[in-house]
Amino acid sequence: MATITLEDLIEEGNKIRKGISYIPTLENEWRTFDAYNLKSISEYEIWKNKTIRFLSFKFTGDRCINDFEKAAEDFTKSYNSPSLFDKLLGILESCLVIPELPKVQNENNKTDNSIHVNVNQSQEQSQEQSLAIDIFIEAIKDELTGKQQKEIKAIIENESDPVQAKNRLIDKIKSFGSDVASNVIANIITNPAIWGNF
Repeated sequence: MATITLEDLIEEGNKIRKGISYIPTLENEWRTFDAYNLKSISEYEIWKNKTIRFLSFKFTGDRCINDFEKAAEDFTKSYNSPSLFDKLLGILESCLVIPELPKVQNENNKTDNSIHVNVNQSQEQSQEQSLAIDIFIEAIKDELTGKQQKEIKAIIENESDPVQAKNRLIDKIKSFGSDVASNVIANIITNPAIWGNF
């Protein structure tokens, strides 16, 4: 048995389409619709079922299968209207022109997921930095007097150069005594959020 192709089914469908003929009304007959006759109902049914099987096999998951079945049903209900048969052929032509499902939607989803991950990472890093700052400030407040805290704050507010501010802060903390600096460091290290990572 020869392999059936989409081109073969389209060619066979065009032959069936040429065999559709108008059924004229009789002299005393009055109709509200046009009716058409197929040259061979058997030939049409075989072609229709072959086409559905072909589409189901070659285009699994594609909407063309349901579209074709619906158009075939409409063709029968419309008394074999040639314009509805053209719809059947149009569906097959579209499968020939675009043989694969577009995958644009999947690529957009990947982009959206990576953006989502980056946002989460950024939020997580921001939270970690905020926690580290809170721990540091808490450790300083525990060890410094109110006056010492004001002196540190004045250096931070008045010095715009970070390198100069760092040097002045180190000198100021040293002037409070070596116990203060070591106690600040000990408080930071023994904080539960830090201690668990050591």
